[in-house]
Amino acid sequence: MPLSELIRYFNVADTADDSTLYPSDGQVAAWHQGWHLASLFAPVVDLRRERIVGHRASLLVRAADGSPAAADAVYASCPTAAAVVHLDRLCRTLHALNFLSQRQQVGGYLQVAVHPRHLQAVPNQHGLVYEAILKRCGLAPQDIVLQIEAGAVVGEPLRRALAAYRQRGYRLALSGPLPSADELAALTPDIVQAAAGSPAATLAAAREAGALIEQDGLNDGRQYQAARQAGCDLGSGSLFGEPATRCRPTHAERHLAYNSPLHNGATP
Repeated sequence: MPLSELIRYFNVADTADDSTLYPSDGQVAAWHQGWHLASLFAPVVDLRRERIVGHRASLLVRAADGSPAAADAVYASCPTAAAVVHLDRLCRTLHALNFLSQRQQVGGYLQVAVHPRHLQAVPNQHGLVYEAILKRCGLAPQDIVLQIEAGAVVGEPLRRALAAYRQRGYRLALSGPLPSADELAALTPDIVQAAAGSPAATLAAAREAGALIEQDGLNDGRQYQAARQAGCDLGSGSLFGEPATRCRPTHAERHLAYNSPLHNGATP
C-alpha cells in the first residue's frame, strides 16, 4: 500500500481524534495535541562483523511554536493511562512508517521502545494491536526489536508482558537497571543493553541467559575496541552515525553488500 494511503488509513482508524499523521519531506510526521513528532534513527552495528544490522528509533519533538522539546514532556502531558497507550502506539506507528519508506536501502530490524506506563496499563494481549499495525505496513513482529526498561516494570507484570510479546514473534531488548541473574534467565531477552564498564558478572549473566550484549555511546575507535574486548556483540553511537531522520543504508541500491569504511578503519 502506498505511503499516502497508509497515512490516510491510520488517520481514519484513529478514533481518538487528537492525533494526525501527515507527509513531510518524503517521510511521515505526526501532530499530537500541540506537539509535532518525527522519527530519528540510530544505526545498531554488529561489532564482530562490523556491519549495520538494525536501527533504533527515537522521537524528535517540537512544541507548537517550533521549539525543541523532550519526548518525556509529551508523555508527561498524557492525563490518563489510556492516553499514554494511544500516544505510545502512535509513536511506534510513526517509526514503522518511516522505516518502511526507506526499505529499498534499509534492511535489518527496527528497534522501538515501549513506554513503561504502556506496559503497566495494558493487562494482557501485549503486542496484538501493534502486530496489526505492522501488517498494514508490510512488516511483521519478526522485523521488530521491542526495547523495554526493565527497572520500571518488575516481577510478574514484566514476565507476562515479555512472554506475550515473544509468543507473537517480537524480539526483546532489556535496558535500564538490569534484574538479577536469575531474573534475566527467566526473562530470556534477545538483547541486553549494558552501559560501558558494566560489571563482568552482569555481562556473564546476560550471556548465560542467551542474550546478545548491546552497548551505546561508542563515539570513537578506543571505545569501540573496549566494547569488543568486553565481549559486547552490538553497539551504537556517533562513531556509526548520529541519530537522523534517514537511516544509514545497509546495502547499495543494487542490493550489494554495504561496506563503507568508517574514520577509525572499521566498516559497518
